[in-house]
Amino acid sequence: MADESQLQLDEYTLVEKPALDTFNKLGYNYIDGKKLGKEPQQFFLLDILKRKIQEINPWLDEIGLNKAIREITVVQAASMVEANELLYYKLVNYTSFKQDLGFGKKSHTVKFIDFDEPEKNDFTVVNQFYIKSNDFTIIPDLVVFVNGIPLAVLECKSPNLQDPIEEAISQLFGYREKNEPFFYPNQILVALARYRATYASTFSLAKYFLEWKKPYPLNERELAEKLGKEGKELPAQDILLYSLFSKENFLDILRSYIVFETDNNRVYKKLCRYNQYIASNKILERMTEGKGGVIWHTQGSGKSLTMTYTALKIRRIEKVPDTSLENPCILIVTDRNDLDDQISRTFKNCSFPNPLHVESVEQLKDEMKTPTGKTLFTTIQKFTTKNGETYPELSHSENIIVFADEAHRSQYGKVGYSKTGNGKENDKISGTLGWATNMRTAIPNALFIGFTGTPIDKNDKSTRREFGDYIDRYLPKQSIADGATVQIKYQAKLPEVHILGSELDVAFDSEFEDYTDLEQELIKEKAGKYKTISEDEDRIRQICKDILEHYTTAVRPEGFKAQIVTPSRDAAVTYKQILDELGAPESEVIISSSPKDDPKAEIRKYYKTKAQQRQIIEKFKKPFDEENKLAFLIVCDMLLTGFDAPIEQVMYLDKPLKEHSLMQAVARVNRPYTENKTHGLIIDYCGISKRLKEALDIFNEGDIAGYLEHLMDDVPKAEQAANKVKRFFKDVPTTENSAEYVDKCILDVLSAEDTRIRFERAFKEFLALVNSIIPNPEANRFRQDIYLYGRIYNAMRINYGIQAPSVLEAVPKAKALIHEYLESNGIKVFHDPVSIYSSEFNDIVSKKTSPKAKASLIQHKIKTTISNLINTNPVYYTSLREKLEKLIAEHEQELISTADLLTGLEKIRSELDVDVVAKNHGMSRKEFAVFQMIRAAYIQYQAGAGKAAVKLLEEDEKKLSDISLSLFLSLNKLAVIDWKQKSEQQKIMLKTIKRELYKIDFDIETAERESRNILNLVGNLM
Repeated sequence: MADESQLQLDEYTLVEKPALDTFNKLGYNYIDGKKLGKEPQQFFLLDILKRKIQEINPWLDEIGLNKAIREITVVQAASMVEANELLYYKLVNYTSFKQDLGFGKKSHTVKFIDFDEPEKNDFTVVNQFYIKSNDFTIIPDLVVFVNGIPLAVLECKSPNLQDPIEEAISQLFGYREKNEPFFYPNQILVALARYRATYASTFSLAKYFLEWKKPYPLNERELAEKLGKEGKELPAQDILLYSLFSKENFLDILRSYIVFETDNNRVYKKLCRYNQYIASNKILERMTEGKGGVIWHTQGSGKSLTMTYTALKIRRIEKVPDTSLENPCILIVTDRNDLDDQISRTFKNCSFPNPLHVESVEQLKDEMKTPTGKTLFTTIQKFTTKNGETYPELSHSENIIVFADEAHRSQYGKVGYSKTGNGKENDKISGTLGWATNMRTAIPNALFIGFTGTPIDKNDKSTRREFGDYIDRYLPKQSIADGATVQIKYQAKLPEVHILGSELDVAFDSEFEDYTDLEQELIKEKAGKYKTISEDEDRIRQICKDILEHYTTAVRPEGFKAQIVTPSRDAAVTYKQILDELGAPESEVIISSSPKDDPKAEIRKYYKTKAQQRQIIEKFKKPFDEENKLAFLIVCDMLLTGFDAPIEQVMYLDKPLKEHSLMQAVARVNRPYTENKTHGLIIDYCGISKRLKEALDIFNEGDIAGYLEHLMDDVPKAEQAANKVKRFFKDVPTTENSAEYVDKCILDVLSAEDTRIRFERAFKEFLALVNSIIPNPEANRFRQDIYLYGRIYNAMRINYGIQAPSVLEAVPKAKALIHEYLESNGIKVFHDPVSIYSSEFNDIVSKKTSPKAKASLIQHKIKTTISNLINTNPVYYTSLREKLEKLIAEHEQELISTADLLTGLEKIRSELDVDVVAKNHGMSRKEFAVFQMIRAAYIQYQAGAGKAAVKLLEEDEKKLSDISLSLFLSLNKLAVIDWKQKSEQQKIMLKTIKRELYKIDFDIETAERESRNILNLVGNLM
């Protein structure tokens, strides 16, 4: 690993300076933060802010101008999120003041940013921007200003660090914690490391920092030319900086691609992903051609938000450029009530202006009489006609845009058949031409945009005819690579429970092969044998036992939940009853009610109101805790589309779904959650493997590549990963003594930090793959490798004092296996860091097989202990660190033997316990730290005064000791609650320190400097 000075140089030359060059190419002004004349606490560029507000609003008088500046620089709010939201809406929705322009006092709109003409704004980037608060000073690497308002903060890190992006994000969070007001106007956070670059909204967690993979609107070749890098591969940070901060894009994103979504009384600020931004803008491009089309973004990648962003942009720009669309009606159409609820809820939660939920056909007809400016939500079923009828025209206007969700053939009806309310095609031939045709008849001049989470199948010509060709595609493979979704894996279970169904399938296909799919389904329904088999209680009991074994060993230890999809409502009830009988974790049934059910039927006990269903769903989405033990949702038709619960990892599937319905259902498990959710899993109990193949076969192979993998595909991958781990130790000779072999691996192979990093990554990859296979017996082949390399990994962390979270935390099942093995072999596993003073540490040292191994362990433990404690007594621990470095250097130069090294290390180790040393001085640990700092400052001051070798006399030591004890006693009394946040209290403490320092003849300058050092030390102690 490079030293600190080299890393700082790399950070500037490889990251910060190239970023400034990119901003220059984008037309930004540049100011060197070190030369910026401003008040230390001020983070607006006030001169620019005042000038641009006046230019954009020339009618403002001096009073109005000052009021406008206060409006944006002074915010009263209960929280940082609330302040940020208030300022955001002032920026994009503007504000208004009353001023007399010669016609009496009237309200006038005040703009802080001109979104319509980007060049009228001032775009400035400042590096090393110094901001001081009462307690802290922060210096972000880059701050982006529009009209003097700080809207983006960028932190740069050398790409040669182990985890540069993680460090940059951590530092951004530190800035936010230390100076909240600076982040009131902030919209975007960026972490840069040249070859990696991520961005997020102001309050995002680290896991939501995303890469921007594709430049827009230029492609990579065009962007390289613009940046003067023709023929070169662009680093990730160039693509991100251009896509986010080119002037048009930046203002566009600020205006229309940030939302504040309220969920369970919490506000979440969301910023578009790159695929959402590109798709949305492509929709508007297609509109300028007077055409519609289809957006295919794979399930779980944020399709509802893409709709929201696009509608928001249309509302805020009012007129779609180069079209006749001006404040158009936006009609959002879905094919299911739950999808309708989900999408309309997304719009409402994001504070979309005046969305209206259409409840009936009559209301739809009334609203469409004057459609301009409305945003309406409805279902496709509102466009139903009776046999032989033609749907009436509702509006002839061209000023209507339709967003149709799940716009593929199976959802929109076919000529000759009608559909029943539950979405199944009826066997009655009818005169209807389908809902899509009726919708076209009702609003013949509307512009139609289809959204789908599954691709258009190869034989589907109707979707293209109704909507047009693809506008944008975001494939499963891309989504998984971007972390927007996780891989879905599939596993068939218990063939004996669905063998009857499979045999029946074969016999049925042979008997009725001349019938259409629709006719076959109707015959099956009427035959009733499928219902008999699928609802058989003994069969369901077998499945429940298998579900419990799998869930308790493979899913619950990871903290995940599961859905059980049953073939019928009656089967759902049976599943619930048997699971309860078997003592399963908590479960809930969510099924639709039916007026046809017998009033005394058992099923009625499991009906839930909509409010109860919502309550259950919200509980399911939350992590387990003392109050929340809900593990399973048992469903039949509900929650198979439009249901988003990232905590769900597994779907136990006992329902024979087909094609789009099957693909939509299995996608319930593909939402990212925590780091250990590496995949979603479908466990098949009804033999759908044939249907899965059929479902995937109807699409172009390139479209669905990576959509679904068989769980057992991980076995050969795990073998490759195991071999990668083994190669680290190929040159270490095997020994009969396993402890000796482990020590050799630690000392001879893993001594270099970069090798330890590479080993940890390889081991993590191996564990994650095995973790996904457990509890399948195929995982047994990897047990010995897991035991051995798990032991080496644990020993490495102890030996080198690694403080970062263990990779084992991300793989609970494999972790349990390793710990069980180690402890069964008498090797203690320490879940928390082991103290160097403890008997446990002595035990670890004694088990080392050579003096070299013992010395290595003690040496690294001393280093770690000093690093952890140095802020609590910098003078004392710095002296110990210097002793350690001298001792190590002498051993490396072969001036002392390994035995002498061990002796020296043990001596330093004994001195680490500062409580013992402090007691010898008649002090507590904290008093001793203050004494050490005052003593060192006194010696330095005396040496600086021209005195030769400074040797303290006994009376000097006594005087310094007394002053230190007296000062500590005073400061302890002054250290009231939250004193670190109270500047006035700190001033009193500084005066107290200086008063004591003057007693030992410090001059004013020295007393001022040392008093601050002592106060910082006290801050670390109290």
